[in-house]
Amino acid sequence: MPPPKKTAKKAVKKAAGHHHGKHHEAKDLRRAYEHIGRVEVLHASLDFPALEGVDALTKLAEDELENGFNKSAAELLRASEHLSFAVLSDDRSSGGDVSTALEGAIKEQFDELLQRAKDHWEDFEKRSSVLAVLYKSSRKNAEHTLRNGAYRRALEFARAAEALSHARQDDQRKLGLGFKKLQLEGA
Repeated sequence: MPPPKKTAKKAVKKAAGHHHGKHHEAKDLRRAYEHIGRVEVLHASLDFPALEGVDALTKLAEDELENGFNKSAAELLRASEHLSFAVLSDDRSSGGDVSTALEGAIKEQFDELLQRAKDHWEDFEKRSSVLAVLYKSSRKNAEHTLRNGAYRRALEFARAAEALSHARQDDQRKLGLGFKKLQLEGA
């Protein structure tokens, strides 16, 4: 893959708020590679509408990679991976067999993930409509599944929302995928 253009490098630095050197760019490229491999394996097991969301995120990630935004691509693919696991998780994995200590640790992690997602999400004024729908759907499903005691599933949805909040956002994010109310079924 060719190195990103200078303007792309500046955009990454500006978006990240700190120096994102060649070491980090290579690490993020490797992360994207690993995530896409796992998403490809999970892809065969997904049904619509989850498949539509995963495909949309994968397309966005591919665009980010082509434009040199490796960190954003890795975050989009990380979100896609977590969404896939959340949708494929069995609802029957309830909290009944979870100790009080473990339940407390799960809820603490859950709250931390959603707070980080909220903090990062609010940092941006403009959002891609596709990412906004997937983010809101992930949060909603996370909260619903946690209330129902499906802790593994809830954490995966929360991790997906947190990963989506780290994806690069700007005015060039336009997708003509033809869907406005993409919701991930799973809750």
